[in-house]
Amino acid sequence: MHKNRRLRTFIAVPVQPPRGLRKLLPKLEQLGPAVRPIPIEQMHITLKFLGTTELEDIMPISSILKKMRSEFPRLKLAFKGLGAFPRVDHPNVIWAGISDATMLTAMVDYLEQETEKLGYPLERKGFHPHLTLARVNARPADELFQILQDRQNAEWGEVTIDTIKFYQSELKSQRAQYHEMQTVKLYQR
Repeated sequence: MHKNRRLRTFIAVPVQPPRGLRKLLPKLEQLGPAVRPIPIEQMHITLKFLGTTELEDIMPISSILKKMRSEFPRLKLAFKGLGAFPRVDHPNVIWAGISDATMLTAMVDYLEQETEKLGYPLERKGFHPHLTLARVNARPADELFQILQDRQNAEWGEVTIDTIKFYQSELKSQRAQYHEMQTVKLYQR
């Protein structure tokens, strides 16, 4: 009997979007089938995408996350701005920016160093802190470009981040499904 010895995984902080972003999401949803908002319960900021993960690496990665419990405090994140990858005039991903990502960047650096010891390559593109709000899979309605322009410097509010999660990602038809494998609470200052 052949068993799959690998999973597709990533480490992220789950985010409950602030009120300003919650008001924006229905507007994105009304832009037609080309724009697919991320369900609120799946929103997160990826700290480290591990990709193909060997089963024997699950416990060592889990230990790294447990250490983070005492290394990093819970934090407040303020969301500001609206943009798109790869470019605003050719959007594939709609995102909200983060005002001060100092602590998130420290977490990413920590994870990069620790997972590299397990053989996972360093992220070449660098860390661009953002919260993905929607994916765009076709030419969107012109209204999207107006929304991006009008809200490029919008202040969306802030939320408390108190958890890091280790997820398995399964690609199912058009959407990825996330399964939590581990949850770690950050310490309170």
